[in-house]
This record gives sequence, C-alpha cells and structure tokens, in this order.
Amino acid sequence: MTVARIRITLRLLLAGVFLLSALSKLPQAGLFEIAIVEQGLAATRSQAAYPARLVIAFELFLGAALLFPYYLKRAILPLVIALLVAFTALQVYQLTLGEQTPDCGCFGALLPMSSAESLVKNILLLAMSLWLFKITPVERRRPAVPALLAVASLFAVLLLAPVRRNYEARFAQYTQFAHGGRVDLTSGERFVAVFSADCDHCRETARSLGELAAQHANFPQLHALIFAESPAAVSAFLQETNSNYPYHLISEQELVALIGDSAPRIYWLRDGKIAAFWDDDFGRHLLAATQTRHSGGRGGSAN
Repeated sequence: MTVARIRITLRLLLAGVFLLSALSKLPQAGLFEIAIVEQGLAATRSQAAYPARLVIAFELFLGAALLFPYYLKRAILPLVIALLVAFTALQVYQLTLGEQTPDCGCFGALLPMSSAESLVKNILLLAMSLWLFKITPVERRRPAVPALLAVASLFAVLLLAPVRRNYEARFAQYTQFAHGGRVDLTSGERFVAVFSADCDHCRETARSLGELAAQHANFPQLHALIFAESPAAVSAFLQETNSNYPYHLISEQELVALIGDSAPRIYWLRDGKIAAFWDDDFGRHLLAATQTRHSGGRGGSAN
C-alpha cells in the first residue's frame, strides 16, 4: 500500500470514529450530560449542558474536517491529537483516582464502553493520529473550509440538541437504573412507576401490569422508582410480582414526595414534563396513553 493510500485510509478511519462518536451522542445529549456528571467533571446537569454540546460539536467538526485536505498538518491533526491526549489523560485519571463508571458515554447509548476500554480505544486512535501527522505533507491553505465546518457543527448541535432547563428536576436526578443502565427521564416519553416494596397494592399493580405487557406488544416500558428497606426487599418484590422493571432505589422521603395519599403512582413524562399521573386504574390509563402516543395526540391531564 502506498503512502497516499495509507493517508487516505487513516483519515477515513479517524473521521468515521469522530463522526460516529458525535452522531451517536447527538440524539440523546442528555445521556452525555449524565456521563459528565457521573465522572465528576460537573456537579449538576445544568453545569454539564453546554460542555456536553461543545464536545459533541468539536467531534463533529473534526470528523468532517478530516474528510477535506485543508489545514490537516497545520491545525486539524494537532487538534485531533490534543483532544485524544485529553481523553486519554481523563481515562487514566478515572482508572486511578477518579469515579469509574460502567459506561464512559463516548458513543452515547450506541456502544457502552468502560473506562479501560475507552483508554485502549483512545491510545489506538492517538497512535493512528501521530502516524497520519508524520506522513501528511504541508498542504495548501484553505482556511474558509475548516472555519465553515466549525461554525456549521456548532450550530447543528445547538439546533438539534438544544439546552433544556424546563424539565421536572425531581426526575432528572434518577439516571441509573438496575436492568436498564443509564437513563435520561427528561428526554422523550417515559412512564415512571413509584412503588413501595412492602406495599400490597404495589405488588398487585406490578403483577397486573406485567400481565398486560405480555398481552399487548406496544405496551409502554415502565421505569420503576422503588422504596425498600434493603436490596433483598427489592429482589423479593420483583420475584413475587414476576416483573423485571428497570428500577432505581429511592428513600422514604423521596417516596412521600412522589406519591399522593398512598403508593403506587404512575407518571407519564414528555421530555421531563408531567403529561399526566395516575393513582388507580393503571392498566386502562396506560393503554389509553399508548393509543394517544400512536395517534399523535397530546394526552390527558393529571388526576
């Protein structure tokens, strides 16, 4: 293989990785916000909102810029190398001193990757980038192309994944679910059930909803917020109700704040806003909500 073909191959590989990384995070930018918070790089999702989108825009810009033969040696490849060095240093820190997470968020929900796997990936990409930098000649200058790509990338990300702050903060805090991994309850349509593990009505509800889900292919996915005295109580609850909901353990204070007079309660969320909530007749409400979703309706009011 000639040097020219090696250059083209390396450029396309690097461009593909950066474009995949950016585009996989773009539809669910909230998950990347959560990943940044979980890794200790921001205290809240509000603080992570703009950095998350800047990283996505930067990756999108680099991926697109690598497809063009302009300013590669002078600017694009040094920026690629600098970003990969920063990512590598971050993963080394996470593995030694920081907060390790099951998924670094590099490829959104498309490809979960641990800190160790991300480190190996970054080292390989860094080696490829250094090799490409070494064999790339100094090319003619066309600063307008990279500048246009940078501006277009930033505007595209802010347009397609605008920063949102109008969701219910009480649901934004629940981001890790057993059997479900990282979840952004403030994005899209979500149905959240609030259960108490020692509540007979909750067990009856969870069991009946599981039976309905088996009978209706388009029955909505439930994410459960469960109050329990111990993990063993949650296991017993799931076993007794023959259910396998993605769940997050909550405190008694959180339970009281989320339910009405008694558990259970089910919330219908649209982009983090409460579209409706129900304290009884859950199956009928959920089936009706499913029909509303498929017909494009706006849904009902809260009970």
